[in-house]
Amino acid sequence: MDKLRKIGGGCMNCKFWKGWFENFGSGKILAAEDFDEPKQLKSSMLFLAVARKYAGDFALIPENLDLDKHIEQFPLTNYKFRKRGTDIVYSKGGIKFDRDRLAYIIGLLSSIPALNKDSITEDGFVPIYSKYIQRFFPDYKCYLDYLIRTGIVISDGFYIEGKKSIGYKFAPYYEKACLKRYAYHRNQKGKEELSLAVPAQTYNKDTDSLESNPLVNIPYLVHWYQDKKLTINPRAKEYAWQVKERKFASGYSSWDDNHDKWDEKNKRYFKKYPRSQYNAAMHNIAAIEMGAYNAKIDSNVHRLHSAITNMQKDYRNFLKYDGQELTAIDISNSQPFLLCILFNPDFWDKSSGAYINIGHLPENIQKRFSDELLSDIKTYVESMPEDSKSEYIIKASSGEVYKFMMDKANGQYPGCCKEKKDAKIMMLIAFFSSNRFLNQEGAHLKKVFSETFPEIYELIKMSKINDKSDFACLLQSVESEIILHRCCKRIWDEGEHKVPVFTIHDSIATTAENVKFVRNIMDEELTKAAGVHPHFKTELWSESNLATNN
Repeated sequence: MDKLRKIGGGCMNCKFWKGWFENFGSGKILAAEDFDEPKQLKSSMLFLAVARKYAGDFALIPENLDLDKHIEQFPLTNYKFRKRGTDIVYSKGGIKFDRDRLAYIIGLLSSIPALNKDSITEDGFVPIYSKYIQRFFPDYKCYLDYLIRTGIVISDGFYIEGKKSIGYKFAPYYEKACLKRYAYHRNQKGKEELSLAVPAQTYNKDTDSLESNPLVNIPYLVHWYQDKKLTINPRAKEYAWQVKERKFASGYSSWDDNHDKWDEKNKRYFKKYPRSQYNAAMHNIAAIEMGAYNAKIDSNVHRLHSAITNMQKDYRNFLKYDGQELTAIDISNSQPFLLCILFNPDFWDKSSGAYINIGHLPENIQKRFSDELLSDIKTYVESMPEDSKSEYIIKASSGEVYKFMMDKANGQYPGCCKEKKDAKIMMLIAFFSSNRFLNQEGAHLKKVFSETFPEIYELIKMSKINDKSDFACLLQSVESEIILHRCCKRIWDEGEHKVPVFTIHDSIATTAENVKFVRNIMDEELTKAAGVHPHFKTELWSESNLATNN
């Protein structure tokens, strides 16, 4: 069992710092006398700005926080900083103080939930992964300690080794304020740097390293970010504030569920703290305003992520491309539909002539399935009777899988699926949970699927026999291959580089005049892959939707 380690109160004590201050490169622990005159450090290390590849182009800080006045009111040298000479202040790590770095730490309270919606907790504390930050910001604890002790942020005071990082959020005075953008003071030969639409490198937490961003070298995807014609109406910021205020005023029951965090004790999903959602929304809005879309392709399932995919659905209604509204073309019941591709035995044969087979997917996905397992799955799929999958294929092609399963579940467990989203969650559990999770409490909806489509469920089981994540990674990688590299490439080539596309995983957004063209290509590519036509939904992104919704 992981050991739960406590850090006293909301403020860090001396144990928190024990063994931390190390001389760079040598591993030597710095003595107290070293803090006043950090002569032993190389001069190039005395000033260390947070590089763009780590920090991006901006941070968000509370509107009622004036950093200069705050530092004047709470002198740095009263905390874990030391003065050298008349005006230069160093942290105890021996590096010159930089106000941008203080803003960066504050900005993490919005950038982390913006980049990872699943990190939004019920209590509002944002987990900060110290191992990553310490790589490029070795004295970050001095800054964090200052922010806590001077009342800007508070801490939940604990972590679970290997599972949970220490969490932080704004202290009450600052949590009540709107956020404002703080632009870093970097410059290139005396000129301020332009914001970066597509970073050259991205961080891979699994390998704890920076990797090249594949998107940089894919013109049919990267072009539409690099031309920086995607804009957002500033009214989105006012809308974000109103949404937050309404949720707090309406009470806890109105907060959004976090479908990735299950509260086993109370048999419910944890909620998402509205202030954290506001912070995340504001970060993505600011990123698009600056043209810092942070577009990248991940190295796990090879999906394209950006400020657009990261933001909540409502906020896309404020987006325009070159002054034009966008329309999203979405595959109905996308994951259940993509499963139909796996019903082709040749998909499981890397050397087959199938329009898409597992050999077309990235190497890390292929490595999840041994040759022996691929052979076993192919043999099994060849043995599946047509009538064991025909009803499912009809429902998937017509976009009715969720509704069909919702009716089935309610027939056995009346009232268990009150909304379509409940049926969607049921399907995701059936697809992506461990094979061992079937007869336990809470697995009854998964069992409904296994009893309705037993042969299909057996295929899913075989696909994740080694690891429950294998099937999810496979389906999402298939989605990426078709949507990004087949649909979008054809749109680029046949549209003569004039048809804008912005993907949100299984959907493509474009301008109104190009909807039919894009939809036809999507239909052709998906039909060639699955053997049946998909069902599409189209949605115009417009602020008028918000008036209707609210």
